[in-house]
Amino acid sequence: MKVSIGKKVVASQNQLATYVGAKILETGGNAFDAAVGVSAVLSVVLPYTSGLGGDGFLLANTPEGLIAYNASGWTSKNLKIQKIPSPRHPSTVLVPGLVDMWDYIERKFMSLDLQTVLQPAVKLATNGFYIGKELGRAISRAIDMPESWSKLYKGRMAGDFIKLRELGEALKVISRNPREFYEGKLMEEIVLGLNKQGVEMEFSDFANFRGEEVKPIKSTYRDFTLYELPPNSQGITTLEILKLSEMVETWKHKFDDIERVKEMVKIFAIGYNDRDRYVTDPRFYSPEINLLDENVLRVKLREMGILPNRILRTEDTTFFVVADGENEVGFIQSLFFHFGSGITVKQFPFNNRGFGFTEGNNKPEPRKRPLHTLSILYAEKDDESLFIGCAGGDLRPQIHAEVFQYYADYNMEIDEAVNAPRFILLSDKIVAEKRLNLPFQQLDYFTPEVGVVQALKRKSDRYYAVADLRSEGVSLSVQ
Repeated sequence: MKVSIGKKVVASQNQLATYVGAKILETGGNAFDAAVGVSAVLSVVLPYTSGLGGDGFLLANTPEGLIAYNASGWTSKNLKIQKIPSPRHPSTVLVPGLVDMWDYIERKFMSLDLQTVLQPAVKLATNGFYIGKELGRAISRAIDMPESWSKLYKGRMAGDFIKLRELGEALKVISRNPREFYEGKLMEEIVLGLNKQGVEMEFSDFANFRGEEVKPIKSTYRDFTLYELPPNSQGITTLEILKLSEMVETWKHKFDDIERVKEMVKIFAIGYNDRDRYVTDPRFYSPEINLLDENVLRVKLREMGILPNRILRTEDTTFFVVADGENEVGFIQSLFFHFGSGITVKQFPFNNRGFGFTEGNNKPEPRKRPLHTLSILYAEKDDESLFIGCAGGDLRPQIHAEVFQYYADYNMEIDEAVNAPRFILLSDKIVAEKRLNLPFQQLDYFTPEVGVVQALKRKSDRYYAVADLRSEGVSLSVQ
């Protein structure tokens, strides 16, 4: 199903992952148990999007309030280069944070033990699974990949059966003690495997790493209260775009009106230029300007919207949602590009998140985290709330804003808002799905080139979970 309604729900980009999450809920696990189970299965069956070699963020609504966690990785303390040479260069590999986030969730919120929750992913990796169409497509499009990746994936196609026993063994070790990934024998083997492929990491880079609880950024849009992840996430860009849209009253036009699109494109340009100038690791730089201050934004609206001076990429990520009647979880994990750096150790690829560094405030430095494309939008009013997230790379603020505005401004139900046609600013051009019938470069009627969204809506005592028609994802409810 693409939309499901119930008291407990799951929606993800893959049917196996959604099924595992639903089974965990059905057998008494809470939303956090299910979330880690879904995350681990996605790490096995969609390895081009995310995995043990990548990072993640969490935004969750609990009886105790809103919880946010940043598990984005940092560079080596011995990093010496001034500029990242290329998208898959060994210097793009940062310490992965996803396993740290599993550890955090288990310690704080899970009702089941990690061994139980990771067992489905261990079985899939060890016993094998059939490569799905999305993974097969990602493999076929991968070029100039490292030898370690090619040995594992080159020539594989959708429908092929694959076993990842080394990954299964790593998951078993993690299920017993996730800190083994950062401090034990498993960490040592991983670091040495990375070193052999040119990645200049040392044991202490992993051992000293911890993600952190962060305070969500708060804003408003009409009668909604909005929350997003703070820097180094680009979440503030989503909120800036929505605040500018509110000030301009973009809803005065029909959603597919060319005048609205022009207004939104100008707003997107303002948001991205501010992002590229101000957003980075706050431990290294925090802007004095408040990007959500309406007085500041009025000045920006009077200026000509200058198109972003860097390429805006869709790239890859996966986002999913889980709710159990008390807790609502938005969970996003990534490697950045397809298969990240491609550098593979123990049958899982490592991120190339270091390619997110640029120059100025966001230049590469030791133990620094780059401007990060992952973010999650949470909105609430009265007796309803929304989680919106996507695979979308740099395009995520645009996608979050468009889907939310379809819901808030044009009276679409959340599944209609997710599936409604999108337009996208790609640096120097605008592209749009054919259904919009706009005079820009036209994409297919439903295409992942404009992002793959999952969403969760709470209304009174029930949930609506949505999986985007643009992917193989499904949603399931548990009664």
